[in-house]
Amino acid sequence: MRLIGMAERALESMCARASQREAFGRKLASFGTVKHDIADARVLIDQARLLTLHAAMLMDTKGNKAAKKEIAMIKIAAPKMAQHVIDRAMQVHGALGLSGDVALAQCYAWSRVLSFADGPDEVRRSAREGNEFECVCVC
Repeated sequence: MRLIGMAERALESMCARASQREAFGRKLASFGTVKHDIADARVLIDQARLLTLHAAMLMDTKGNKAAKKEIAMIKIAAPKMAQHVIDRAMQVHGALGLSGDVALAQCYAWSRVLSFADGPDEVRRSAREGNEFECVCVC
């Protein structure tokens, strides 16, 4: 998905900026919060990527209807992941992250737009809740 690519690009930009920029006499990459943001970003990106690959595998082997719940989960998880990762990258860049000199602000705006593309999250969540209750409440 394009959101995973945007988040990957934001992570690369965050790592580059953190290794180049100095604050208080130290590289940003040496600060614990920046290290945690980078580690969290990698985890979130890989989670979204694995969920996407799992859905693709189901679509290839069992058909699109079999992957319905995974597709709904991706449509909720991927935009949230991208917005979080891009936001943290913008924080590391400071005011530069909002400028046109880097693509982070545009990526953030597009990740927000894409979260609305197939309808609101509430609709997808409602569909997921019903599926979960069917699995759990077989009394």
